[in-house]
Amino acid sequence: MRILNGTKVTEASPGWRDAIAGERVVVDLGAGDSRWVYESARVDAASFYIAIDPDAEALAEYAFKASRKPARGGVNNARFVVASVEQLPPELASIADVVRVNFPWGSLLRGLIEPQPSVMAGLASLVKRDGRFEIVVAYMPEYDPNAFAGEALPALDEAGIEALKPAYAAAGLQIQETQRLTQDDALAIASTWGRRLLHTRPRPVFFIRGTRVGSPRVNL
Repeated sequence: MRILNGTKVTEASPGWRDAIAGERVVVDLGAGDSRWVYESARVDAASFYIAIDPDAEALAEYAFKASRKPARGGVNNARFVVASVEQLPPELASIADVVRVNFPWGSLLRGLIEPQPSVMAGLASLVKRDGRFEIVVAYMPEYDPNAFAGEALPALDEAGIEALKPAYAAAGLQIQETQRLTQDDALAIASTWGRRLLHTRPRPVFFIRGTRVGSPRVNL
């Protein structure tokens, strides 16, 4: 498994997962610059945070900050994994008590709102049985023509999220709650990309929460 350790991409040590056995693990999938993981790890020392993103350069700033001594803002309870949702390291299987996706974009966004088997399987593979997933999403086709490759999808609203439930259930993920966030609540999330989106144009932001309740069905 490739991790960003400070400024260098290295292979994770063989016993890294044993070292966090028994800890509450929170994964940020599609972490971007990983600010959310870094800020969360600083205020929640009781949990272990893992940022996952295919772009090591994007992860670099906060991975470096995390590697510093605690007196200079470093944290010991965060790791930064270089991987895509479609090709997750097997070492991460069923590792997370919570998987968080903050303001997904590109292929990850498309794979979550037009549920695609590779993305759904990747998300589900990270969550422990009875673990939780949380998605914060803000997509408006008229504002975001370049959000992902291919044709635009309908604007996301409560009815659209309701329509996602069967595909999520097929992946072993049960959507249990949908909440429309206020602008202030959305801006309070420590996401550089999310704040950029929201400052560009006000837009509806949805918080989707659910649980892994089983294994994916064969016909996913």
